Amino acid sequence: MATGLIQRAISRVQSSSPAARLLVTRAHATDAKPQQVPNLKSFQIYRWNPDNQGKPELQEYKIDLKECGPMVLDALIKIKNEIDP
Repeated sequence: MATGLIQRAISRVQSSSPAARLLVTRAHATDAKPQQVPNLKSFQIYRWNPDNQGKPELQEYKIDLKECGPMVLDALIKIKNEIDP
């Protein structure tokens, strides 16, 4: 039903002034894009520093899976290259 109303409105505008046609074109050209929600995954990595005599500990990293490959190895490489000091 709504598409029929839109089609009738467009057919009326096509016979009217160029300014009215521009408004209809702009109304259809500015559709809202869906916001991309980050796909965060938490990785806990067991770390031990041989220089310090402390106990090993878990260190947590949050990775957006849309910014790296689909494999766990891709996430580990991203942590190593971009996040880990």
